Amino acid sequence: MTFILDRFLSLFNGGMKAYKVQDVKREQRIGVTAKNFKELLEKGAEKLKLNPEEVTVVIEDDGTAVTDDKFFKKLPAQTVFVFLKKGETWRGAGVLIHDALSKLYCATRKNEIASQIRDLLITENAPEKIHIISQYLELLETNTSSEKRQDHEDWFEGLNKKYKTKSEVMRHSAQTRIRSYYMTAKEQIEREADKEYKQDLLDLLEEGFQILKKSDFHSSYFDRTASEKQRMCDKQGWFRCEGPFDMDNCDKFHTINPYASKGYRQLFGLWNLDHIIEKSREVIPRFIEAARSKQKHQDLNIDLLYKLLFTRENLKLVQVGCHKKAARESGKITWNDFCSEG
Repeated sequence: MTFILDRFLSLFNGGMKAYKVQDVKREQRIGVTAKNFKELLEKGAEKLKLNPEEVTVVIEDDGTAVTDDKFFKKLPAQTVFVFLKKGETWRGAGVLIHDALSKLYCATRKNEIASQIRDLLITENAPEKIHIISQYLELLETNTSSEKRQDHEDWFEGLNKKYKTKSEVMRHSAQTRIRSYYMTAKEQIEREADKEYKQDLLDLLEEGFQILKKSDFHSSYFDRTASEKQRMCDKQGWFRCEGPFDMDNCDKFHTINPYASKGYRQLFGLWNLDHIIEKSREVIPRFIEAARSKQKHQDLNIDLLYKLLFTRENLKLVQVGCHKKAARESGKITWNDFCSEG
C-alpha cells in the first residue's frame, strides 16, 4: 500500500521522492529529494561533502549496494542510504541483532529474545538504529502462527475482503507471478516468432496454460499450509533466499516471513522468483528457434518449456540484493532440446 501511495504522489511532484543520506560514522543524516539514482548520488555527495565518483551507495538496513535506477526506483520514500568512501564497509544496522534473528526458528525462546532487544533499545541513543531494531522487535512480537483474518486484521489491510486467511493471499501472490511468466512468454512469441509457425508455438503454449490451470498455477509455492515438497517456505512461513542464479545458496543468509506482518508481506514483493536459465533471453528464443529449425519428422515438445518457465527446476527465490540483472547466456539449452521424434 505504501509503495502504491508513493507512486501516486510521485505523479504530482515530477517523480521526486524524499530520502535520507548519511556517512558511515552516522555523524550526519540529511534529507534529500531525488527522482533517480544519479540525482540521489550527486545531491547526497554534495550534502556529505564527498566525491560522487569515489563513493559506494548502500541501503542502511542491510548493506545492499545500489548502483542503478531499476533497483533504486523499487525502494520506498524515506529509505536511508549510507555513502561509503573507498575502504569503508557497511554490513547493515540489522547485523546488531543477527544472532537473535537466527534463533527465531526456536519459538520457545521468542520472549527471551524480545526482552534482549528491548534492552538494546533502552541503551541505544541513535534514532535510526532504534527504528531498525524496533522493526525486528515488531516481527518478534507478531504472532506468526495466526492464520485467519479475524486473528490478525492489520495484516490484511488494503486487501480484498474475499481473503479470509493469510495462506489464501500468499497463494494468490504465487499465482500472479506464474501467470505473469505465461503472459510475457506469450507476448514475446507473438512479437518475435515468424508468422508461418507463430500459431503452432502459441498452441503449444496454450497446452502449457492448461497444465498450469490443473496445478492451480503453482499456488503452493508460497503457501505454508502446502506439503513440504510443494512449498518454498517452512511451515511457519519463513523463506530463505536461494542466492543468485550462479550460486548454490545465499552467502548473506537473507530470510523473510511475509506471514509475520503487513510490512514484511509488502517487502516480500521485492523478492524475485528468478529464472536460472533466463526466460526472455534464452528459453523463449531457443523455443522459437526450434520451430524454425526442426526437421519435418520432429515435433515440438511442451514439457521442457513448461519445466523451464514454471517449475522450481529453473526457479529460485531471491532477495532483491542477490538478484543479478546482467544479461547472461547459460548455454545449457539448445533449440534441439525442444524437439522430439514424431
